[in-house]
Amino acid sequence: MGNGTDVAIETSDLVLVNSDFSRLPYALGLTKAISFNIRQNIAIAVGVVFVLLGGLLFSEWMNMPVGMLVHELSILVVILNGMRLLGYRPRKSHKK
Repeated sequence: MGNGTDVAIETSDLVLVNSDFSRLPYALGLTKAISFNIRQNIAIAVGVVFVLLGGLLFSEWMNMPVGMLVHELSILVVILNGMRLLGYRPRKSHKK
């Protein structure tokens, strides 16, 4: 490709590498799903930190091994939540 093409690809927000515009709704749906998934994962991570902090301050059962176990389990939940995007299928619209 020429230098102009490289500059256009580097400065663009969206690059279409195929002239098939029917895939554009899929790409937009996937970006929305990714954005929603990121928000979910952040909420899970911050929520677990607050639960652990509350357990540390207000209860007797919280200690280092329990805190580490809960934190590692929350990391696994975040990873599994992100892996749901591997099977992403666009929703069928019912517009007529």
